[in-house]
Amino acid sequence: METFEYKTVTVDCKDMKYCQDILAAQLNRWGKEGWELVSSLTHPYLGSSQYSLVGLAHWVTLIFKRPNQPGEAMQA
Repeated sequence: METFEYKTVTVDCKDMKYCQDILAAQLNRWGKEGWELVSSLTHPYLGSSQYSLVGLAHWVTLIFKRPNQPGEAMQA
């Protein structure tokens, strides 16, 4: 049976317009290491921010997986 390992990364969206190229480069590096983006979760602005009323995301959590290498023990 194939098993997987997982990685989560949280990105601050307010910095996205300034670092899209940096994020793309990092995603490409992880892809070369075998990581596949399988899901993302958004976390909305909370509190008194003007943005909380329109539902803009503040943080995005990216979830990656890759197959365990043959012979690697599963970590609990």
